Amino acid sequence: MQEFRRMAAAMDLRIQQLTAEGVHGLAVIERMVGHLPDLHRIWVGTSDHQLATLCNDFPGFSRYASLMEEAADAERRKASRPYDDVPELHDSLKDAMAALLVTAATLERSYQEALDADKSSPEWRLPMNELNKLHRKWVTELEHFTSILKRSDVPKKTVDIFVDAFDPMAKRIAQMQNRAMTVTNKV
Repeated sequence: MQEFRRMAAAMDLRIQQLTAEGVHGLAVIERMVGHLPDLHRIWVGTSDHQLATLCNDFPGFSRYASLMEEAADAERRKASRPYDDVPELHDSLKDAMAALLVTAATLERSYQEALDADKSSPEWRLPMNELNKLHRKWVTELEHFTSILKRSDVPKKTVDIFVDAFDPMAKRIAQMQNRAMTVTNKV
């Protein structure tokens, strides 16, 4: 349960930050897509009582879970969706995509923490170096995964859906890194 609490706390904090930035509704879902694997882990790994406790203890997590549930219900009610005829990805591709999402969530969360941190602390620069290394590695893995998708027997429509999902995420992370680096260079 400790791990679930940690994940819920991270989602709660990110919802608070997005709310403070004036981000609401569907824009929240777009900005939180990297948290989907953790949300799913909590959803399938907790009892009803544990989930209720997490929702009670972390209102931002509860709001995010509700937004995702509402979005899923709305999606199910649609007569057709652009991905209806897209075949399911192979397990190895699903695992790689999930890993990319988890790392993206880590990067977004960590850059936000860096932006929120006390810059007068000498320990502040060390995590930034490690975070930038993780970002470079993620960009390389994202490019590699996209390349594998494009060369595989996956339909172009599937590749396009993937690119449409990951491009804004990659841009957001790069912007956060640039903001964090600008702050680092000023300190």
